[in-house]
Amino acid sequence: MIELRPLPPKEAVEYFRQKGYAIGFDHRDVWQSQHQAAFTVAKAMQLDLLQDIRAEVDRALAEGTTLQDFRKRLTPNLQARGWWGRQVQRDPQTGEDQEVQLGSPRRLKVIYDSNLRTAHAEGQWARIQGNKEAFPFLEYDGANSENPRLQHSAWDGLVLPVDDPFWQAHCPVKEFGCKCRVTPRSARQLERLGKSVRQAPQVPTRPYVNQRTGEVQQIPVGVHPAFHYPPGGRRASLSRHLVEKLEAAPPPIVRSSIADLVTGPAFSEWYRKPAGAFPLAYVGKELAERMGAKTQLVAFSEETLAKQLREHPEITLGEYGVVQTAVDQGEQILDARDGSVIFILEEEGYVTVVKATKSGKGLFMTSLRRLSSRQALRDQELRRLRKKADKLNPN
Repeated sequence: MIELRPLPPKEAVEYFRQKGYAIGFDHRDVWQSQHQAAFTVAKAMQLDLLQDIRAEVDRALAEGTTLQDFRKRLTPNLQARGWWGRQVQRDPQTGEDQEVQLGSPRRLKVIYDSNLRTAHAEGQWARIQGNKEAFPFLEYDGANSENPRLQHSAWDGLVLPVDDPFWQAHCPVKEFGCKCRVTPRSARQLERLGKSVRQAPQVPTRPYVNQRTGEVQQIPVGVHPAFHYPPGGRRASLSRHLVEKLEAAPPPIVRSSIADLVTGPAFSEWYRKPAGAFPLAYVGKELAERMGAKTQLVAFSEETLAKQLREHPEITLGEYGVVQTAVDQGEQILDARDGSVIFILEEEGYVTVVKATKSGKGLFMTSLRRLSSRQALRDQELRRLRKKADKLNPN
């Protein structure tokens, strides 16, 4: 007889699939609520490696794959790629070589358990918010483990309104391996069960210093610092996080990461629901300096996307990858009026403009359009562009 597993809640799958990617050497490099926006595995420093691991997590979530099957499918792949056991790797933040643990049965269990539990918890939170008129209360269930944490078991049976601030800090999952959960309740259910709404407990905090950033936080007792963030986070922080991480990465990683991001699901999701600025291209150091930019990362802002959709609706999602090609191979023209650079990719028929902010801290793609398909109009347009600006690189 074939065993039929229940389908996972669609909200859990949707939550996991909306994530982008983030590369981090240390688990604190991608921290707290950033996990709601990006999938990461500490020391998995190549995007294609992250993609392979994520694909198996997605399968486990969507198809109900067991931990045993998850390990069985992923282990040979990771071993073949050399991402297994203890090895020496260089920490890109400190420049120091360290002996670190890569793939192992224990690490795969943590990856499997943490990602599936947080996806289910975030999916449940979406349902809780959608149904809180009918079920306006939550009951903490902290008795799902043979050895429950004392702090969590003390909250077992606690009933509070859905919108009580307590849940922002303590709604499971809040520890590695935590099996706690919450159950939505209606007023009638509480009456039938003989339960009543109580006052939220005053939970003491303890100081925690993130040694990677120096940030000091007060963390509630019973909450692991890595899980100290409210439920229901959105992807608004993803683009900002990607920009920050890519700016700190070595150029080869930046270029390959951007190429994969722009052609992958992260850019598609941002394009559909833009929030912040998305990394779109990478310029050389010399060119960035000539433009007065303190960054080499070219970003695509919400405002520019709105302008593109309004003024150049013919440009499709898949065409934005040409911006990097134009930066690398196109003719460069400096617009003396505002310091922006026009990149003409004549053979492919595109013109894109990149401009630094006044402070130099940002570098943005401000326009992407096609050249006219008619030769006479194209020649006229090119003459006009070349005439109005001085060449940035005469060679």
